[in-house]
Amino acid sequence: MKIIYNCDAITHPLTGIGRYALNLGLALKNSPEIQSLQLFSHRRWLDDLHHSADDNAWLAAVRRHMPFKYMALKYYHHQRCHHFKRLTQGLENHVFHTPNFIAMPFEGPTVSTFHDLSFVHHKATQPAYRLRFLDQAIPETLNQANRLITPSAFVKNEVAVHYGYPADQITVTPLGVDPSFQPRSESDCQSTLKRLGLTYKRFVLAVATQEPRKNLLRLLKAHQQLDRSTRKAHPLVLVGGSGWQDQDIKKAIKKGVDSGDVVVTGYVDETTLHHLYASATLLALVSLYEGFGLPIIEAMASGTAVITSASSAMSEVAGGHALLVNPLDVKDIQSRLEKGLNDTQWQTSAQSAGIKHSQSFTWQNCADKTRRCYQSLL
Repeated sequence: MKIIYNCDAITHPLTGIGRYALNLGLALKNSPEIQSLQLFSHRRWLDDLHHSADDNAWLAAVRRHMPFKYMALKYYHHQRCHHFKRLTQGLENHVFHTPNFIAMPFEGPTVSTFHDLSFVHHKATQPAYRLRFLDQAIPETLNQANRLITPSAFVKNEVAVHYGYPADQITVTPLGVDPSFQPRSESDCQSTLKRLGLTYKRFVLAVATQEPRKNLLRLLKAHQQLDRSTRKAHPLVLVGGSGWQDQDIKKAIKKGVDSGDVVVTGYVDETTLHHLYASATLLALVSLYEGFGLPIIEAMASGTAVITSASSAMSEVAGGHALLVNPLDVKDIQSRLEKGLNDTQWQTSAQSAGIKHSQSFTWQNCADKTRRCYQSLL
């Protein structure tokens, strides 16, 4: 098989889709069944997947500072389509895979990964410029794509129902978790814990961009409503960068920081992230909507119990090994936090079951299913 792989999603800081594109690409590169893996990013071929983040750094800067972000996105897409068409002439015998929704025009077989439909069902949680762009670009991709990939059966069903895309042409490839996410002792994590003023297995962890869909406001309120002794013994640690529509979130975070109940790390390096996952009492991912929810599996692999939403794909990914909450009900989130923090028997059981459950989520399995999707087009 000969594959053209779009690397545009691999940008710093790496979020869920960026991690997917990078780790899947690395696993595909090592697949003996793939004769050639051509790496494309914006305007050129790449020799190394990691170079894509540097190549796309200018776009991240433009998005931060340009007032007309829709125009920046349109210009970027126009430019990459132009360069892609030029570079792929004569390569119609390749399978083209774009791992981040939007495909560029291509005469050969095309595969696109649809991670979720948050831009359809939760428009209020998305920036307007992105919605405007996707409304134009998604139909073009669906008309072109010969196969779609989704990370969960939940998203597969959503795409089939909403767009009428044939379900038998949608492949589910659950995401993987890197082996570096593993249980660690207190001494292993001491450098990170000391630097952040945290205690081993004495805090609640949330790994999420500060945006409305991640439901951090309700999580902050639920944590604040815990009794004072529980709250002080288990501060809420927020890992992740700033997002959009985050003014109210920032106000609530500042209030929690001022009272000593909340610790904000921002975006952290890989070592710090591994230490935090392994050191937390609980991971709380109570998003309004997720197409997968990678922190669930990363926490389980790290030996940490999980609280997550009963909605969208999160319960599917948790596989019955997490406490499920109604993400719209602050009181329900609070009660589950109380149980998760105080029920040590449940903690022990959830930690053991979570480690075992996470072992089936590997990037190699994701790559194998992706490769079989490619094969179906040849």
